[in-house]
Amino acid sequence: MWNAPSRRLARPWLPALRLLLLLWAPGAGADWKLEYSAPTPLFLDRSYLFVSPNRIHRAGAPESPERLLFEGQLAPNLFFPQLHTGSRRSPSGEWFLSAVFNPLIRLRLLDLESRPVIPPSFIPKLTLQVAHLRRLKEVEGRARPGRGLVLAANFIVGHHSNGQRGCFFLNQTGEDPHCEPEDGEPPLNEVAGSFSTNFVRGELHGQYAFSVDPRLDNAWLVGGGSFLELNTSVGPGGITDEQRRVQGDGSWGLNARTERIWKQHRFRGEVLLSVPFGETPSQRATVSAEVAAHPYWGAGFGLFARYVHGQDYYNILFLEKVRLWQFGLVFEVSPAARLRLEEEQDCDEAKPR
Repeated sequence: MWNAPSRRLARPWLPALRLLLLLWAPGAGADWKLEYSAPTPLFLDRSYLFVSPNRIHRAGAPESPERLLFEGQLAPNLFFPQLHTGSRRSPSGEWFLSAVFNPLIRLRLLDLESRPVIPPSFIPKLTLQVAHLRRLKEVEGRARPGRGLVLAANFIVGHHSNGQRGCFFLNQTGEDPHCEPEDGEPPLNEVAGSFSTNFVRGELHGQYAFSVDPRLDNAWLVGGGSFLELNTSVGPGGITDEQRRVQGDGSWGLNARTERIWKQHRFRGEVLLSVPFGETPSQRATVSAEVAAHPYWGAGFGLFARYVHGQDYYNILFLEKVRLWQFGLVFEVSPAARLRLEEEQDCDEAKPR
């Protein structure tokens, strides 16, 4: 449900905007071209479908903790025409300017008699991305396809809610925003409580590729990133003062990742740290670790396993402490198809050694 906006305003987009301008400046005077049919996706959300042996706890649910039948994250990245300039074969590399809309939705289906879907997480968001990709030269100064570097900055504006109209706290009665008593206290109404916030988020990403063969059949990639996400009361559905008090002003985090491409099969591992701030009482950080295998014949489909320790990420359940193992399917659109075509052309034009 849309909550009444708070009077508390912030300007969290300014640091992220400065970072975007800093990355974009070197290509500002270049000849930008539109890419309509094969945009290059970098550092975006994936879709998941998985099961977990761990039970889900919800304050106020009569059968809590409840067994999870399955959970899904539907995250299609819908690209507007992508701008790009330059080439990875040039010393300055290639620049990308992307606008991506993602109507991200998380669904949990519990293994109860009626198989209910508990209130979903609706997280539609718009991502503006500036990315730079280039090859690196060897020590002797001769350009080779064996090493590369990708840098990107994402600026994201989004909304997160669960579509409910119940009061935020379990000890309140009525419907949001007319709840009694007005100043409720935790525990939260995790079954039908209204959860809603707008947010802005800035991300920085970097990835280094080495031992890359000319046709991208084999490579090693290592990288990491950071983010800062801020809840805002600006606009319909913005965070309310009572929700900000327990959820906080936002979160920051770091991630590290490694990937091995072997005969075009991809094996990756990622670790993510997320730390909330501004909440009362203070909540713990969340750490997740994920490994996945994406076979070449899967065209983006893969198998994954993940462990989550810390806060529950599912809308109004953020005060719940979780230790979740998750196993299932992951889907992503890889940039390898577009990059491979260009590399094959490079190889055809190259002289035999």
